[in-house]
Amino acid sequence: MKIALCSIGSRGDIQPFLTVGEYLAKHEHEVKVSSAKMYEKLASAYAVNYVPFEGNYESIMDNEALKKEIGKNPFKIKGKLKEKVYPIIENSLDTYYELLQWCDVMLYHPKTLIDSIGKEHQYKLIKGYVVPAFTPTKEFKNPLFEVIPLPKFLNKITYKIINSMIGAVKTPVNNFKKRNQLPKSKAFIETPIIYGISPSLLSIPKDYPENHHYSGFWIKEKSTQELTEEISDFISGDKKILAITFGSMPYQSQIDINDFIEVILKENDIKLILIKAWGLKNMVINPHKNLLTIDSAPFDVLFPKVDYVMHHGGAGTTAIAVSAGVTQFICPVLHPVGDQYFWGKQLKKMGVGVHPIPLKKLTIANLLSSITKLQKKKLTTEAQNLKQKIEMEDGLAETLRLIEQHGNQIRKQLL
Repeated sequence: MKIALCSIGSRGDIQPFLTVGEYLAKHEHEVKVSSAKMYEKLASAYAVNYVPFEGNYESIMDNEALKKEIGKNPFKIKGKLKEKVYPIIENSLDTYYELLQWCDVMLYHPKTLIDSIGKEHQYKLIKGYVVPAFTPTKEFKNPLFEVIPLPKFLNKITYKIINSMIGAVKTPVNNFKKRNQLPKSKAFIETPIIYGISPSLLSIPKDYPENHHYSGFWIKEKSTQELTEEISDFISGDKKILAITFGSMPYQSQIDINDFIEVILKENDIKLILIKAWGLKNMVINPHKNLLTIDSAPFDVLFPKVDYVMHHGGAGTTAIAVSAGVTQFICPVLHPVGDQYFWGKQLKKMGVGVHPIPLKKLTIANLLSSITKLQKKKLTTEAQNLKQKIEMEDGLAETLRLIEQHGNQIRKQLL
């Protein structure tokens, strides 16, 4: 079967599709994964045929004006991103449309806008995402608007906001359709949806359609990467280890991260690993004997070897930490909009994390209080119990089954 996987956005949006693509390719399917050219190096670590389009999101994340708006008002951000993002979108649509002609089945992130150009190939399409943001349910409001206070009976309405935001990106879509002589169509079409979410962490709502699924996490079966000797040496010994990372999210706080690090190490008998990634790449970090500062590390290898993780709350980082059985403290960077706070609340509800605190609201006092709670034995026990439940799931195998089932149904209809 020819299967195309398409995504757009940050590393956290791309990596799950690479993971699924590699798994599908191992099971004798012809697979192509498509996203921006800037992720070619990332894709090279996966056994997939990577189809890039021109687009550099890192330059967007480095834009100081945009950093100030991230998490505040997505509509204002949209206006400021037109100059940088629209050309990337048009490049991506050209590539996605070619893949639509080629494939038998396409699994795609809804942000790709493939709904807008894929009406004639609707039977091939399956949406995929690691956040339950596109299926309306009464059970919880859209995770991207978790902190907005609304009565429960309005939960379903919050999902229409996301659909309308996607539909509002008209200029690059209209340009593409005009060039390719495509007819008008809706910005959001009905398809099956596979969410790479563990039902042990978040129960699938009872009011979901039958063809909307939680497959389990999309996490690589076994990493081919190893920890550096520097990291291995640092984590050896008797002290507990706290890992801190904000992924590709820009660090936004009135307090210097060095002050946070200093007080954590002063008040706790632990070691700290700081993973700078994009979010902290330009920060100068003060040295300390119990601190290791690194640019990057394979989370799926590192997290099982640490005791606690403090992070921004991205779905992928959360999934890896949950699967590793470590307790978590989420400090959302995207706030009040974004799914990061949603995952923090869910971890607290499941007894495997402390209450989330947005990074811009983090103080010395509430930081120390949260780090103390993070080390409680009860949380560690519950984190290990949840890990054991997740080990009984196989998100990649279930996704393979669902995609093959969809492909077989298409073949039957075409005969």
